[in-house]
Amino acid sequence: MITNLPSFEDFEKVSKECLIQSFNQLFNIYNKYYEYYDDETINNEVCKEEIWEHHSGTYRTIIILIYQAIETAMKAEVTKVTPFLLIEKNRNDWPTLPDNMNKDFDTLYTISGESLLNTFAAVNQSFLTKEKITFIENIRLLRNKAIHGADNLTSLNVKGLLINILETYVLFYGKNTWFEDLKEFNIKNPLFGYYDWNIENIQSFEYLDFVLEIIGKKQLNKFVELEINGREYFCPNCKSIFDGDLGHLESKWAFLKPNEPDSGVVECLNCTYETKVERIDCLNEGCKGNVIAKDDERCLVCFEFQEDYR
Repeated sequence: MITNLPSFEDFEKVSKECLIQSFNQLFNIYNKYYEYYDDETINNEVCKEEIWEHHSGTYRTIIILIYQAIETAMKAEVTKVTPFLLIEKNRNDWPTLPDNMNKDFDTLYTISGESLLNTFAAVNQSFLTKEKITFIENIRLLRNKAIHGADNLTSLNVKGLLINILETYVLFYGKNTWFEDLKEFNIKNPLFGYYDWNIENIQSFEYLDFVLEIIGKKQLNKFVELEINGREYFCPNCKSIFDGDLGHLESKWAFLKPNEPDSGVVECLNCTYETKVERIDCLNEGCKGNVIAKDDERCLVCFEFQEDYR
């Protein structure tokens, strides 16, 4: 018989690990640059484009990981029906009869490429569209070029790769999951929380800052459930936790929900905290904001207490 049959969860775990690793490779390059950003000499003499060019060899690894994530995500869906559909071996040769020796599933050849895509489509008729198939096929071709090494893959760049990572996540797991999984991966790090659990927890805004800088707000909006095309505001929860020992939080990841002139709530994309607000003009003459937190009467544009201006 065939032993150690994989489960949907087994393949899904591998798929997400590939995507998280891909994302973190790009994020760590970006983060390392900004560690030196305050150095005036480096800031003046070394531009970000040079840093990305220096690390362009990493792009091959990333595109391979992205396609590996796609393949294992498809295998996960096929496994929901039965993992036997993944076996490439002729059924007459399956070790399933009483007198056959046991064989571990991992030792058998499994389908890949077009065979996997066709099998995946057979068990997910409502899932695939021409656009999705084209996306998967384009990643497969790039992965083949990356593995064979004959092409220098000049078409690969950080923006395109990051969009591919996020599109793969949304394609198989839905919006927001990429960000939720990155936060969970960070929290499970054995070193997490030794400095300050609350501060380290909300520092996930750095992932959002990174994605925003690389692909822009309009693109980012496609990969999150919260509508973020409107004006951004300070999140009282994130800012109150971060401000102090670490300086002052400049990132604004709270948005009106819904994005309408009379909305009475802002929600933070980073920590999901909701704040009730009043739509009245800020008393700080230098601020044009009109979204004031009800609890402590702070303007969520300039973060000034309204009491200080009365």
